[in-house]
Amino acid sequence: MNTECLVCQAKTVKQIVGKFKPEPRQAKEFFTKADYIITNSKSLSAPYISLLLHRLAKKTFATENLYADEKKEANELLYSQYENWQTLVNEAKNPLHLAAKLSVIGNIIDYGAHSVPDDILAEIETLLKKEFAIDDRCKMFDAINKAKSVLYIGDNAGEIVFDKLFIETLKHPNLTFVVRDEPIINDVTLQDANSIGLQDVCTVISNGHDAPSTLLENCSENLQSLFESADVVISKGQGNFEGLLNEKRVNLFFLLMTKCDLMANKLGVKKRDLVITENKRGNYGL
Repeated sequence: MNTECLVCQAKTVKQIVGKFKPEPRQAKEFFTKADYIITNSKSLSAPYISLLLHRLAKKTFATENLYADEKKEANELLYSQYENWQTLVNEAKNPLHLAAKLSVIGNIIDYGAHSVPDDILAEIETLLKKEFAIDDRCKMFDAINKAKSVLYIGDNAGEIVFDKLFIETLKHPNLTFVVRDEPIINDVTLQDANSIGLQDVCTVISNGHDAPSTLLENCSENLQSLFESADVVISKGQGNFEGLLNEKRVNLFFLLMTKCDLMANKLGVKKRDLVITENKRGNYGL
């Protein structure tokens, strides 16, 4: 954690209060408890502090799914255009490259990073014209073509519509998609994945934990085993990047849009850049 992370966490707290609009007494209580978490958790990772804050919000505002409406709307919006995206990909000069790019572009739908545009479809069209800052697609496809098993770690609802299209285009016979065990921000759960038929194109499993990231030491033994044994691991989103950037394993690929200067600097790119990068095996300047 550093100052930039702390500022972002404080912004998240204000966003939650703005969303639920509690009575002044309840708002004050939530702010006090959230401030205690932020102030006394500087030795923890940013994703874990975010987990604690959102668990507090669930308890305070008596809901297990803080962004249920937003997740449903994002899934429905993007899935309503699924046939159009399919046609665009199938008619592309290189369908796999375009499907992978759409998957990364979908990472804009992230309430935890305060990066959801007002007009999602318009922003997608704009980003389709944007070049990658780091583009290891060819390395990734080469590794996948040689792989007997692929583990694909998902990130957010809405975004998963493009993940489904990418997986459908890959046509890998042994691909497992990973979701969060419980609702956290707008991260994808089994319910979100099933609502767009993701289970029709791959195996879908829970990671056994509810952090807005993949913190392997907290995940299920099954997920840990699959992470070690899979020939290729695809990690979607900045949250998963933050949780896995110290991993040493080969054939780990990060697909994301950078949401903050701190993570952008670690990757050597700019904020809001599109990135597909092979893992540097923990060498991100930490």
